[in-house]
Amino acid sequence: MKVLQVCMSRGFGGLELYVLNIINYFEKNNQDYTILCAKKSFIFDKLMNINILANTFSSPFHRLPILSAVKLARYIDKNKIDVVHAHWSKDLLFVVLAKIFSRRKVRLIFTRHMAISRKKKDVYHRFLYRHVDAYIVITKELYNNTIRNLPLNKSKVHLLYHGVPVVEHNTDKCKSFLADKGIDENIFHLVIFGRIEEGKGQHFVIEAVNNLKKQGKPVQLAMIGHIMDQDYYAMLNSKIKEYHLEKNVFYLGFHNHPPSIMSCFDAVVLATKCETFGLVLPEAMRAGVAVIGSNCGGVPEIIEHEKTGLLFKTENPDDLSEQLLKIVDNKNACDKLALAGKNDADKRFSEEKHFKNLVKLMVPE
Repeated sequence: MKVLQVCMSRGFGGLELYVLNIINYFEKNNQDYTILCAKKSFIFDKLMNINILANTFSSPFHRLPILSAVKLARYIDKNKIDVVHAHWSKDLLFVVLAKIFSRRKVRLIFTRHMAISRKKKDVYHRFLYRHVDAYIVITKELYNNTIRNLPLNKSKVHLLYHGVPVVEHNTDKCKSFLADKGIDENIFHLVIFGRIEEGKGQHFVIEAVNNLKKQGKPVQLAMIGHIMDQDYYAMLNSKIKEYHLEKNVFYLGFHNHPPSIMSCFDAVVLATKCETFGLVLPEAMRAGVAVIGSNCGGVPEIIEHEKTGLLFKTENPDDLSEQLLKIVDNKNACDKLALAGKNDADKRFSEEKHFKNLVKLMVPE
């Protein structure tokens, strides 16, 4: 079986990282594959860095889906592709047309990473989805959302949670990392990973840290991620100064491999308003770290409140601080949540299981 991965997105987020994870898995397991991505995109640059050849279409073709489809169909036939796996909704039309134009009976798989905002059951979408052989969703909420809004038979829709690898804890490395960043390992230390932009909710976490400080509960917060919005970053710094949190909140920049440092912290928080999945949570859980997430989107499917982690009311820093109070001064409670979370994530979010199930879905029944 030869698989063609298709993702022409030029973005940098969970969708694109997932495609790269598939490629890494295929490389390690000698799966016959190739990948189609846009030149000078995040995916393309990453593949070039690790010396994996990427076959690309130039961006003007994307505005002419029929020409793109003809070119792709020729590639499918020449390279004897058996499965096309697409990820970005804007690619769906030209991969469907390529399937139609190809002389091979290629199987088309599509993985949906984002919520569907409206019903799409018109003639155009019925035509598109008639040619999709398997439609993969990453949460139960997205499964229901798909059945409700798309012209797909339930037999074609498959729930497959994302999988993440386990990264072993290194005590010496963590001590060195925390000391280098000015974080006191004796104070409860919280971390939020994600791009520095309003949608990620760093400001809510700063408000919660300030609430805890007022109650005599010192917490140190690390923010890790690219600065995408300089005005928002400036506002965060203004809040830090206003609340006199210079010794409590630290921006640590971007980190190439967040899972490798997650276990250095007492807890990981996800404060996005409504995350479709929230990959950082199972990553932290498998690293043996307590997790706190916004009670919206796919997050409640990952965290069972007060059993495998904590949930707080979306965009509510007061409730976030109330949830944090349950573990800030109670190491046993924090460790218990972390252990239960790890046990659950090891069963449900194993990367190895995920990719084995993904490959099974690629094989015709």
